[in-house]
Amino acid sequence: MHIFVPRFKLFGGSLFEHAKCLSCGLCCRNTEMVLTAGDIERLERLGFSREAFVELRGRLPRLRNVNGYCVFYDRRTGRCTVYNYRPSGCRVYPLVFDEERGVAFDPECPLVGEFASRREDIKRALGELKRVLKELETSHGYRVKWRLFYRSARRLEGLETVK
Repeated sequence: MHIFVPRFKLFGGSLFEHAKCLSCGLCCRNTEMVLTAGDIERLERLGFSREAFVELRGRLPRLRNVNGYCVFYDRRTGRCTVYNYRPSGCRVYPLVFDEERGVAFDPECPLVGEFASRREDIKRALGELKRVLKELETSHGYRVKWRLFYRSARRLEGLETVK
């Protein structure tokens, strides 16, 4: 299972600031995006009912999919309808936490190669990912494999060679 924890600057752009998203929608297709309590509250304040965008799959609340896409994805425009308020996981994407591999870039994103070379952006995204995982522990009782997180994070930061 992946915990997609996702691009950050609250109510703003991406953690991967200078990378230009292709708006291909691959990250919004059949999403498994986990929602923190803060994500749910933020979207409810916009007027959405929890039932409209949350579904429980496994132990954690996730973004609902409609016809194979995130409920907030507009297929006509290729854009997120709640972009400035999107879930934390979407903000750090394409960085994800995989319970088997740890922190990694989602290979589905066609810009992974560009993102992977942005060391400062990666550090900021890792900090946000860590915050989100801690919130999931607190609000949903999720148990994070912290040793795996730190080992894989060091690898991404370039402080350790990739095996």
